[in-house]
Amino acid sequence: MNSFLFCLARRVAAPAVLTLYFLAGSASASSGSLSEFSPCTIGNSAGVLDAQCATLTVPLDYDEPAGDTLDLWVAKLATTSKNANTSPFTLIAGGPGQSATESFPSVAHAFRHIRDERDIILLDQRGTGQSHKLDCPTTENGLSLEFDAEETRANSEICRAELEFDPRFFTTSVAVKDLELLRNALGAEQWNLYGVSYGTRVALHYLRRYPAKVRTVMLDAVVPPELSLGPDIALTAQRALTRLFDRCEDNSGCAEAFPELRTGTLDLLDSLRQMPRDISFEDISTGELRNVEFTDKHLAVTLRLLSYSAHGNAILPSMLYDAIAKNNFSSLARQTELQVSTLDQALATGMHNAIICTEDEPYTPSDIDRTELENTYLGAELLDAMKVSCEAWDAGVMDDDFKQPVKSDVPALIFSGSDDPITPPDYGEMVAQHLSNSKHVINAHQGHMQASLGCTPQLMAEFVNTASIADLPLACLERIRAPAFFIDANGPLP
Repeated sequence: MNSFLFCLARRVAAPAVLTLYFLAGSASASSGSLSEFSPCTIGNSAGVLDAQCATLTVPLDYDEPAGDTLDLWVAKLATTSKNANTSPFTLIAGGPGQSATESFPSVAHAFRHIRDERDIILLDQRGTGQSHKLDCPTTENGLSLEFDAEETRANSEICRAELEFDPRFFTTSVAVKDLELLRNALGAEQWNLYGVSYGTRVALHYLRRYPAKVRTVMLDAVVPPELSLGPDIALTAQRALTRLFDRCEDNSGCAEAFPELRTGTLDLLDSLRQMPRDISFEDISTGELRNVEFTDKHLAVTLRLLSYSAHGNAILPSMLYDAIAKNNFSSLARQTELQVSTLDQALATGMHNAIICTEDEPYTPSDIDRTELENTYLGAELLDAMKVSCEAWDAGVMDDDFKQPVKSDVPALIFSGSDDPITPPDYGEMVAQHLSNSKHVINAHQGHMQASLGCTPQLMAEFVNTASIADLPLACLERIRAPAFFIDANGPLP
């Protein structure tokens, strides 16, 4: 459940007509009505949970309340307490394009203490999961990640044309109205918000629109509303990679096992750019031998996506050195395939585009230093891919004050990882300076999303239960350590 990822500069296929979980309702449906909860199972291949599920009927276009409606998927994980608190807790997923109900089971342990005291409510944001998922299927191109502007443009146009619903109504400004209808339908006076990555943008805008309805807010891996993500992606990714090199060089075991990792990796990127490698590796899911052309783009994607977590950073040096010193690319190739396929399954591409083509790409500065971007391992292609992908997408609904900082005195707990490759601690500071009743926690050597680390689950529960940043037991966070570097496939040094 992480990652404000945007474009991967990969080929996008011409999608078939999308099959949706629900059809749009007629104008006769009651907007804001919530069906009765009944037993269900939520999750995906990474894990499932038993829950109670219902549908919330909302207008497709809030300016036309008598028009078409959507049925959004809602799940409830009832508290185990007999004295349940009346203010529920809700998690807002990232992406944009992740489903809250599909992704929650894999991180449920992080919120187990919160569930001890209150119900957890999950809403699949419109355009995700079982709330009319807006998706654009990809080609079966194996590991082909080369960016082709014309192909990307054509396939983006096809995707936009074949979506069943107008994506202009699948933006953050509309999604917060859905959340408010759900709160009201649940009969909750207030609730406690947790947003991760893109979900922090949703949580902050909900706080702006409905401040009296928020009891507490937690922001994990912050996306400031005034910032348009895109131009900085390559720069923050490069920063994270540099910090990884620094940490390896400062660690005697890593430095001895992988001498000159920094220069070796940069040279490898240059070499692959000049001459891709034809490699064979065993597909661990099928046992079959795969043959692919491994390029600098494959290495760049692997570097970027593994750096989202401290565990990914722990295994990167050994895999890189296998390729640098032994010309063995198997581990890197398997990771590339795993990371890209996982991303494809997790994100609804159409909804993703609906967000970035409204809230980010139109606000990209015109004076970007492309030379600076080209000097990073990702280069400028991500920015180019975002621009091309958005050419066929009209800007959607966006409130006039959407790009302004959110000012509030609601109790707020903010989390950042010092080595996050997409939402660095500076982003958390940008938001914290406008939240007068906030505390910003920065975990050393950690990546994207902090909720499950160390004592953080207990800390979050304490914050939600007391609705106060005062006297939080923050000292326990000092015991959080990044995993030791793997020296080889057997693991770290004893």
